[in-house]
Amino acid sequence: MKIYDLIVIGGGPAGIFAAIYAAKKNMSVAIIEKKNNIGKKILVAGSGKCNVTHQGEINYFLNRYGDHGKFLKNALYNYKPEDLIDFIESKGLKMQALENGKIFPETMRSTDVLNLLIKELKKLKVDIFTNNSVISSEKKNETFKIETDKEMFSGRNLLISTGGKSYPATGSEGDGYKLAQMFGHSIEAPRPALTTVYVNDYPYADLSGISFQKVKIELYRENKKVKEHYGDVLFTHSNLSGPGIIDFSRYFLKGDTLFINFTGKELEDISEEIIEASKTNGKQSIKRFFSRYNIPERFLKKLFKMHDIDENVKLGELSKADRVLLTKKLSKHEFLISRLGNFDVAMATAGGVSLKEVNQKTMESKLVKKLYFAGELLDIDGDTGGFNIQAACSTGVLAAKSIKV
Repeated sequence: MKIYDLIVIGGGPAGIFAAIYAAKKNMSVAIIEKKNNIGKKILVAGSGKCNVTHQGEINYFLNRYGDHGKFLKNALYNYKPEDLIDFIESKGLKMQALENGKIFPETMRSTDVLNLLIKELKKLKVDIFTNNSVISSEKKNETFKIETDKEMFSGRNLLISTGGKSYPATGSEGDGYKLAQMFGHSIEAPRPALTTVYVNDYPYADLSGISFQKVKIELYRENKKVKEHYGDVLFTHSNLSGPGIIDFSRYFLKGDTLFINFTGKELEDISEEIIEASKTNGKQSIKRFFSRYNIPERFLKKLFKMHDIDENVKLGELSKADRVLLTKKLSKHEFLISRLGNFDVAMATAGGVSLKEVNQKTMESKLVKKLYFAGELLDIDGDTGGFNIQAACSTGVLAAKSIKV
């Protein structure tokens, strides 16, 4: 049986880039993939347009991975966003940055990115074994033995890069967690991230499509503030969405409370402004007064209607109870989380292989020598906008460069 220098389990972006950079070191490499083709996660990236990375300095990137960005410092400095862009462009596919900082191929086709990666793997003589589901893996006499439902493999080094549990149709079904546990690794409970959130008694189905820019979102748990975040919020026909909600969702749990400030001003400040305006211009209608906060008119009308408040009532005639209610709904609107979008719709997975057990300078296991991890299998999840693919590629490349044969 051939003994490979490196066996990669999982043919997503982390596994592909690890294989390419290991093969560039003249290592013999095999990729084992359970699906009928590698790179399925690449194909769905950016809604099929392949948002591979994002503009920005490394420090900007490190702040886009929740509480775990520091773990990626070595990986991102070792393989920067510009390195990833240069690699793809060197293979003949030009990249472009959109106004929002997201970077795509000029063709806006994920298939073009995947095809050039497959071509590079073939050029470097990387063996690719598809339709192979790994059943078990162990290390015997300094060699890793991997059993699939079809055959056996042997390797001097092993990289597990099977992804998390999001987009299970691409092959990310949590298999890697079981493999990591076979080697004694701990798993932080996986949960959906980069997903929408459902709230109790959601009242804004008829406002689907309305969005709010850069609003403050506060997360409370058991009546204590946990975190706050700023970002865009979107009302859909059934839930809360938008980058501000999706990026923040890594911290959400069922039963948590969100407070959203749609005005950019604190509750007390708005209340004082209403009182002051009622003294100086008491004949002004509340509809006209609240328009100063750049709140979508449909949203304002909905609030007035929901709470039986006449939009034409004058400020001087607005009752204290209605003033308090409106200021709360506009500057500290309460939403009780009933559930999160599941792994079928989540764009990433929070949780995974514990970072305490992985060397961030090499991606090597601290428990088993020559065992490596890369990509979303780790307890790391990034914001929307190409941050997760960049982390996957960077950790895969770092692992490959760290291997000594």
